[in-house]
Amino acid sequence: MDTHDPATRTGVPRRTLLTAGALSAATASFGAGLVPPGAAASSPGNRARGPQRGPEVLFSESFDDVRRPTGFTHNAPKGWTNEASGFNTGEGRWAGWTFTDVREWTWAVGTDERHWFTGGFGTFAVLESEHHRLDQESAAVLNATLTTPLVNVRGHRQIELTFDSHYKQGRSAQSAAVTVSFDRGPFRDLLVYSEDKYTSHEQIPVDVPPGVSAVRFAWEYRNGHNDKWWAIDNIQVRIPLGTLADDAEPQATIDVISDIHVSDSSDRYDRAINQLNAMTPAAGALVINGDGVELGVQAHYDALASALSANPHASGNVLYSVGNHEMLGKEGSDVYLNRYLSVAGVDKPYFERVVNGLPLIVIGTEYFGDTEREGREPYNNFSNRQLRWLDDRLEHWRRKGQTVLLFNHFVLPYTVSMTHSAWEQNNYENIDDFNAVVGKYTNILMITSHTHSDVNLNDWWGTYRVADPDNPAGFQVVNSGAILNAGVPDGDVEGERLEGDHSTGLRILLYEDRIRVVAYDFVAQQSLKHQDFPIGISTGRGRR
Repeated sequence: MDTHDPATRTGVPRRTLLTAGALSAATASFGAGLVPPGAAASSPGNRARGPQRGPEVLFSESFDDVRRPTGFTHNAPKGWTNEASGFNTGEGRWAGWTFTDVREWTWAVGTDERHWFTGGFGTFAVLESEHHRLDQESAAVLNATLTTPLVNVRGHRQIELTFDSHYKQGRSAQSAAVTVSFDRGPFRDLLVYSEDKYTSHEQIPVDVPPGVSAVRFAWEYRNGHNDKWWAIDNIQVRIPLGTLADDAEPQATIDVISDIHVSDSSDRYDRAINQLNAMTPAAGALVINGDGVELGVQAHYDALASALSANPHASGNVLYSVGNHEMLGKEGSDVYLNRYLSVAGVDKPYFERVVNGLPLIVIGTEYFGDTEREGREPYNNFSNRQLRWLDDRLEHWRRKGQTVLLFNHFVLPYTVSMTHSAWEQNNYENIDDFNAVVGKYTNILMITSHTHSDVNLNDWWGTYRVADPDNPAGFQVVNSGAILNAGVPDGDVEGERLEGDHSTGLRILLYEDRIRVVAYDFVAQQSLKHQDFPIGISTGRGRR
């Protein structure tokens, strides 16, 4: 748990942060591909470490190759068009779609939740209406359109457009839309924005009319007059992942919970385990992804051990990672780490276990001095030995062509909900050394915890990229939810704890062509939504 959690406020933030229908089951597939069990290793020409097979990507653009010597430019990538009309005043920098990054953008105009865009990486496209500053008394409006090159879709009956989006609504008269044109015909709306929709992963299925050979997509900002903003990044046009058959049987199933914070009562743990044990298919393992205890004191570890013994996961196979609360107190890092290792049943805070052919790797801090740090980050300290071991295991599974589920309690910057916060930029003491290892691999799906972020938020999953030219796609990361409480962003760095009883976790199911991650609500006793991560999708930069 993040020790900076603020005091509870009444109600939830006024701004809508949930996807439409987020409290009902939802189906989606998105993101760079994962390595399938048993797949052949990548060819020597593929420098990113992991196979690039699977659903075909017809076109992709990250904007990271756009040159912007002054930090901002209107010059779109080759083949794109960037048009703006309806005005003859206003600041030139924001006269239409502008390519920049989160630092330059927020330095120029301030934050006001712009920096919540966890899906934006490096250079992305921004429409900044608020600071365009048209003459307030004029009838001028900002109409701006950013359009892709023609994309060849010959022979395909259905495609899908995916991209990351961060949208803040202005006046009711202003709106925005994603549109499509077939074979240079008229554009029609696919998706219209008329209310706030923050840091979302958009996925739009598109039926291709018979005989069509090419398609263009456009992002249109309509009737702006000093309104708000919109940012987009990571555009892909690809062949959609097929519907999973009703009778499909997973090859492996893993249950994941975190942030139990046991001190005396284990009621929340018991409620979750009772439900997980009753589910089908039965899981092959339970991962407790850190903060199993409230403090590192012996009594709290004893209470957790008692709960695990009295009400065990049906698999009998529990993997327990170390969080910051395992290390909190005045007795010292070595004392608390040894208590954690004893309950976890391991000799180091990093280890590997294979469950029904699926490799699970747990990594964790080897030192945290609570009294020296006064409970503050960085919490995570990896030894060189642990990093060499991690590199070796990831390379081992890459050579075998298999995806790894990687577990660590602490979130990575700009990946999932709340990781825009300055507090969450500093969890890893030796982040550069960690990046040098994981940045090479595509065969990772990572589960992080710590923030207690509400899994109903749009960015409950994201992508971690380390600006490695050999692996621009990075790998996917998922927020585990929390057994104790839930929160949402509030302001520049704060979070707001939601009132009432909140308790969530994950089920991870491995199928032949995808890994499905299901978010589950233990209070409502129902699944909330799921995300399908295609196995082995090919990825690229710019036009393909």
